[in-house]
Amino acid sequence: MFFNILRVASNATAFLLVSLSFTLMSAIFSFSSAQSTYDKIKTSKLIIAGNSGSYPPFEMMDGNNLIGFDVDLAEELGKRMGVKIKFEVIDFKGLIASLTSKRVDVLISAVTWTPERAERISFSTPYYNAGIGALFRDKNPISSPQDLTGKIVGVQLGSSGDLYVREKVGSLVKEVKTYDDIMLAVKDLENGRVEAVINPIPVLRHNAKSSAGIRVTDVWDSRIVGINTRKEDADLLAEINKHIGAMKSDGFLDRIDKKWFGVK
Repeated sequence: MFFNILRVASNATAFLLVSLSFTLMSAIFSFSSAQSTYDKIKTSKLIIAGNSGSYPPFEMMDGNNLIGFDVDLAEELGKRMGVKIKFEVIDFKGLIASLTSKRVDVLISAVTWTPERAERISFSTPYYNAGIGALFRDKNPISSPQDLTGKIVGVQLGSSGDLYVREKVGSLVKEVKTYDDIMLAVKDLENGRVEAVINPIPVLRHNAKSSAGIRVTDVWDSRIVGINTRKEDADLLAEINKHIGAMKSDGFLDRIDKKWFGVK
């Protein structure tokens, strides 16, 4: 009888401990789940940023180091927010999925605004106006979109240049060649495999400087560039917007524009 009472008491105590442990774990899990991305960033002092690593001069690899306009922008944003920025290099076509799947916290990779993208992710205050235009060879001049009629054009897969061609001039061109890396498209232009490369003007301007016999058109279509967050991360987006506004006011964005793109 006495041992039966002890056994019951022991079982009750064990059950109570298990219940308390489960309740505590549930509470911890619920707290963690309730934390916003910005809350986690403030605790960890770290932002994981997705970047394509292949869109010079916004981003490019120098050996094992990621450099470019967006890298300077991100480092300055980190300083002003009091956190460290850690980049994760991802193919451009997979950037948006990496953000929506929570693989990264933000995208700092010269993503241009489009209605389709804006349905899936949020855009910060624009930090660059990257209008669409074309890169072409001197011996095959192009000045307007109509000049693409019957031509083979190159675009970076999933880029704003790709979208522009398919939406605006797809019925005019002979063929659209897609590339994972914009530099491969430029190389094919130099070698005569394509007759034009369609992309935001700043990137085209950068490549024209180092390529003999290559020219850039005027802007055909205005496109703005921003930092991206998930739709639910409004508090993080507000913090980022605050600092982008300050960078515009104090001249930081102009300074890195001149550093990476030169005099316009």
